[in-house]
Amino acid sequence: MLWIRAMILAFSTYTRIPVPQVKWDDDAMQLAIAFLPLAGAAVGVAIWVWQQFCDHFEVSAVLFAAVTVAIPIWVTGGIHADGYCDTSDALASWQDKERRLEILKDPRAGAFALIRFGIYTLLSFALLYELFARGYDGGICTIYMLSRCLAAWSAMTMPNARKDGMLAAFTEKADRKKAYITLGLLSALGAAGWVYLSFPRGLFGLLLCLPVTLWYRSMARKRFGGVTGDTTGYYLQTIELTLLAGLWMGGLVLT
Repeated sequence: MLWIRAMILAFSTYTRIPVPQVKWDDDAMQLAIAFLPLAGAAVGVAIWVWQQFCDHFEVSAVLFAAVTVAIPIWVTGGIHADGYCDTSDALASWQDKERRLEILKDPRAGAFALIRFGIYTLLSFALLYELFARGYDGGICTIYMLSRCLAAWSAMTMPNARKDGMLAAFTEKADRKKAYITLGLLSALGAAGWVYLSFPRGLFGLLLCLPVTLWYRSMARKRFGGVTGDTTGYYLQTIELTLLAGLWMGGLVLT
């Protein structure tokens, strides 16, 4: 029962999928962060269904890419995109750590958030268009689970920049042993799905994730003193773009 409650808590927090309401107690929060990848799996299922529809009805690559960009926002409510925007504003401010953390909590979107997320969306659209048009789209549906696996590992293994955020509530109360086992199994499943559906092109994506992850961990410590929910969303979105780019690059090199 605890596992089910933790799973429901993760879905109610990180998606807009209707689920039964559960109590936000310490027991359920011990494992909730470990089920973050399942929210990504839900995004992946929605995109897989869309891919099948596009293949069957010969939908254009333009429409495929446009809807695929929108699906993660529809499913999640844009929670991670919001983190990307807030972190972009904070990084562009060149203020001290305390001021950057204040900017993360500001609900208003600044110019740099709009500029950077606009570029991010444009690049995502272009890569999805290229992948679909060239027939390299195998594995796209697994990106969203894999990115959340990496984001959850980052959140679990790095210090929290502040103690009063939602991410801190999830990670500081986590049962580390159970959470690591659960997250490890889901990560293995996500990686296996990615490699199976995108091999050998997908190997480029995995290789690119390493320098991006090392950069993020260094940046988060230096600029914010650790991680927050917003910086984790920024990392998650960056990994998704990295995997798309790796899939495209792998297709160019290996075909």
